Amino acid sequence: MQPLDDVVVVDASQALVGPFATQTFGDMGAEVIKIERPGTGDLTRDFAPAYGDLSAYFVSLNRNKQSITLDLASEEGRDVLHDLVAEADVFVQNFGPGVAERLDADYDTLADLNEDLIYTDVSGYGDDSPHGDRKSFDIVLQGESGIMSVTGSEDQPARVGISISDVSAAMTATYATLTALYHRERTGEGQYIDIALLDTSFQWLLYHVTNFFATGETPQRMGTRHPNLTPYQALETADDWVVVGVITEAHWPSFCEALDHEEWLELDRFETFTDRVENREEFDALLDDIFAEKTTAEWVERLRQHDVPCTPLNSVADIAESEHVEAREMVAEMDHPDLGTFRAPGNPVNFSTLETDTSQAPPTLGQHTETVLGALGYDDDDIADLADRNVI
Repeated sequence: MQPLDDVVVVDASQALVGPFATQTFGDMGAEVIKIERPGTGDLTRDFAPAYGDLSAYFVSLNRNKQSITLDLASEEGRDVLHDLVAEADVFVQNFGPGVAERLDADYDTLADLNEDLIYTDVSGYGDDSPHGDRKSFDIVLQGESGIMSVTGSEDQPARVGISISDVSAAMTATYATLTALYHRERTGEGQYIDIALLDTSFQWLLYHVTNFFATGETPQRMGTRHPNLTPYQALETADDWVVVGVITEAHWPSFCEALDHEEWLELDRFETFTDRVENREEFDALLDDIFAEKTTAEWVERLRQHDVPCTPLNSVADIAESEHVEAREMVAEMDHPDLGTFRAPGNPVNFSTLETDTSQAPPTLGQHTETVLGALGYDDDDIADLADRNVI
């Protein structure tokens, strides 16, 4: 049994944030109907590199969905959308400012058609923000939210290597929508959900914000180092990098033993995290010299012998082909009847009695248009007429 196998989701989103959330619903068994613009579809369909005649980017976000093409700028297209929503449980959109109202796809309009609807509206800033009329994208939000101010070296800010602002909003939209569905089960009440990427990005700053409130000092970029802990960073070795995470004081003696520097245990300036952070410049210089003496493999072996949390700095290839990912079945394989087999990160949730399914390949553009419209009661003549008028 899949937990969402009786839920219908109409997905009018594109790029990353909405599609990642709706892909998760599809993994959990929901019927996800993805609405795309005729001729072009989701903007990520054109992103390089290609993967089996699709975009690798698109493949990562759109399994377990049906694709229909629909021109929402036309009255007929909006009528079809309304028919879809009338039978749906969830509607997800990440339109630009003012677009939902222009397309008759705003909450008030759709809730009049379906009072039980869960409407998830994902935007850059939210309607009541003084910046609500701005468009925004992940790179902009990383800079605006403060994330980029604490990411990178002391000399240069860096974009987080994944689209972290989009991902934060996608995960928030996922749990918010599921919470609203649970609430509806208990009360019968539909829900409007307002998710702003700037809000979710700001929330994920977590201790950086509370550190600021506690001290009044603005957090700075520190490379791989942590503002409250050390040693908790990537360290350059004789041939590569090793990542060390001394997360409790209980690890400190073991770390000193692994480095053959038990004398550090007698030094007041290195006694606690606070002491080591206050004397970080001296401490980091010692670590740099010591770790440069051995290879990454040698350090990993030695640190693990002393039960110090650590890892080599894995590449994407390293982790994608790792024994852990294989054992946990974290690579989904999806067979498409025309395009072959796709591989992508799987779903990380493992239930005791419920199932997730990641086997349905991402759709080609408009692959399910006739099937979905037929299920809504449109006959062959109706569908042909919509096609003739370029609505689908």
